[in-house]
Amino acid sequence: MPETNYPLGDPIYRGEFAMVEGRLRVVERDLALTQADHLEAKADVASIKTGIATIQAELKTMRGWRQFLITGGIGVGWGVVQGVLHLLGWGTAP
Repeated sequence: MPETNYPLGDPIYRGEFAMVEGRLRVVERDLALTQADHLEAKADVASIKTGIATIQAELKTMRGWRQFLITGGIGVGWGVVQGVLHLLGWGTAP
């Protein structure tokens, strides 16, 4: 930093420095807005991670023969319904 006759902390009252100070205020305002957006995005990511963890925990409890038979029965039943509708000529299957 160049040597000046002003002690540190005292304002310099020249026009050029006032212009720089104004630009710094704009940059500081933009930085504050960016930090707020960053914190909001960080909170959203944390919320998504919590939701995924909840879904994973729920899926782990759904394993077993009972769930396997239920989902298999639903699949077979829907296949039978589609076959009957196809034989009757309803639906879009070729």
